[in-house]
Amino acid sequence: MLNKLYYFCTRRPKAHEELSVLVSMFGVYLNRKDGYTMKPKGWVNDMVILAAGKIMMEEEKATNGVVTRHMFSPQFVVICDLNQSNEDSYKPWCIEDVSLFILPSKLGYDINQCKLIFAPTLFEEHWSCYAFEPKDKILYVLDSMHDKFSTRKKNLDDAMKRRFEELLVLMNPGLTKENASITLLRVDVPRQQNIHDCGIYVLKYMEIWDGSIKWQDKTMPDYQRKEILKFRQSLICGWVQHPKNEVREELLKAAGLWGKLC
Repeated sequence: MLNKLYYFCTRRPKAHEELSVLVSMFGVYLNRKDGYTMKPKGWVNDMVILAAGKIMMEEEKATNGVVTRHMFSPQFVVICDLNQSNEDSYKPWCIEDVSLFILPSKLGYDINQCKLIFAPTLFEEHWSCYAFEPKDKILYVLDSMHDKFSTRKKNLDDAMKRRFEELLVLMNPGLTKENASITLLRVDVPRQQNIHDCGIYVLKYMEIWDGSIKWQDKTMPDYQRKEILKFRQSLICGWVQHPKNEVREELLKAAGLWGKLC
């Protein structure tokens, strides 16, 4: 039955179906075009990353009463303006630039109290993720193709480090630029086995990565192809069946599964 639902959610949509909603909850929406990117060998798009992060935070808050793992939307990295070839044109952030992303009045909690802050990043058609630990001022680079390290990627990492240092000062008015220095660490996570699963790896970083070595000498497991496929299925099907999904009943009826999976 779950396989049937997975196929229903990830098959190629017809032109008139592309904007049909699959998931509507917590202020985020996924349509059939988004669902199609969760198919086997699909390249996950930014809306899936955004929805996953929001759902993870809402579920943690519902379970524990607090959010300890904050997920920036992919749009956060866009406003970082990382393509800075001209140093003279660099513009440091002010609070207005990032208020939507960090102010408690906007979020409902203080992200500076979170244990980890994740920033999923799309760069040169590849998803990776930064994880910032405010307490120890460490910015971790989580990249499932870290062996493909280039000068452009190094420049990206350095630019993100500078932006997170600015962010740290804005989150802590008592800090100055001089005492807000951040350590950048590139984590040796297992490598993806193809060119299309990078987004799934990022979703798993956002879900379970905490810096602890739990899998031999790694902080993440070395996933096999079948496991990645199962993640794709369980994520999209779980969201569609979620009690908070406003179109849950409609979708399950359309798939011929209402009353069979719930």
